[in-house]
Amino acid sequence: MLQLSIKQVQDVILETQEDRTLRDMYIHKSPCAENRLGAVFFAISGTPPRGYAMYLPGVEEKAGTLHVFDNLGLKRKIIHCKIMDLDSLKDNDIWSAQAVTPLVEA
Repeated sequence: MLQLSIKQVQDVILETQEDRTLRDMYIHKSPCAENRLGAVFFAISGTPPRGYAMYLPGVEEKAGTLHVFDNLGLKRKIIHCKIMDLDSLKDNDIWSAQAVTPLVEA
């Protein structure tokens, strides 16, 4: 089963863009599945916004589905996968690109 990190989700979304600079990404977990993870919406910040994705988790240990959209909302890709680090995020959270950008030494 393909497993992706949050950073890899952003990388997949940015594949549709000319500017592939890492940016902050807003993440919203839907409360629609009672005590389990429901649909998860990803939106990359920017003006204009840089793309979107929606993750529909699989049942039990099965892979979920990541639907990737460009900045115009056109569907660009569907990936069957599991997103590894969703548990580390709150229901409404911001994934910071600065946390993963390596520091440049002077």
